[in-house]
Amino acid sequence: MASSLPSPAQLQSAPPLIVQVAGAPTCEAIAEQVLRGVPGLRGVAVWGEGGTLVLASAGERPAEPHEAPVPLTEDAEYWLSTAPPTPLPPELLAVIDLRLRYLEARRSIERLSGRLSSMATAATTDPLTRLPNRMALDADLQQLDAEGAPFAVVFIDLDGFKAINDQHGHAMGDSLLKGYGLWLSRVTGPWGRVYRMGGDEYLLLVTHFPGSNEAFEAWAHERLPTLFVDGVTASIGIAWRHERPAICEVLKLADQRMYQAKTAQARAAGR
Repeated sequence: MASSLPSPAQLQSAPPLIVQVAGAPTCEAIAEQVLRGVPGLRGVAVWGEGGTLVLASAGERPAEPHEAPVPLTEDAEYWLSTAPPTPLPPELLAVIDLRLRYLEARRSIERLSGRLSSMATAATTDPLTRLPNRMALDADLQQLDAEGAPFAVVFIDLDGFKAINDQHGHAMGDSLLKGYGLWLSRVTGPWGRVYRMGGDEYLLLVTHFPGSNEAFEAWAHERLPTLFVDGVTASIGIAWRHERPAICEVLKLADQRMYQAKTAQARAAGR
């Protein structure tokens, strides 16, 4: 029958070694506590994998045949060996087993948490530019709207990018996309966040611009369309949260204004 965890009252009246083992932070600490707490021991080893793999040891590592590990409990998930071979109280063995199971469960949770965090990051990050993607944008917009915070969105579309891809290849195009995304992030600084929407489209979410709406729009129209590669510029469209009742309509408005700017630039260039 499996042992239950000792209660706080039981721990208060338990021998010091049991209390120390019950609070040991690692498998190595458990071995150290047993080595120090049991008189006459020269070494302690904790085993897994059916008593074939040493998980931790302290002092002289028990390795002689007559010092083979013995199971802590009937189901034999963990084993223990001592040098010299010394019978230990069943209560101590049960506490060691329970602590080892707890530590393994905690490690499993930490590993799972790390994997989930990595998966979440990958799901919200554009693999080419390493910028946040559309999924990240949706989450950020929902949070801003829940907080009732004002913001602006700027749709940005690169003009002339296809010609770069066609003339110089996708490697050059990829380099251009990464470089423009990095430049956008730098010029935006702490008052906004840049997202790659796909292809040659980006979006700038403005939340902390240190000036009026008019000042930001003047800045954006001056800086963002800057010619940074021969034949490549950018068309932009800006919309503010207060202009439409729903977020999706704000995004649509910015997108429409961006295409209007693109059309106007094409007409001015005679295309």
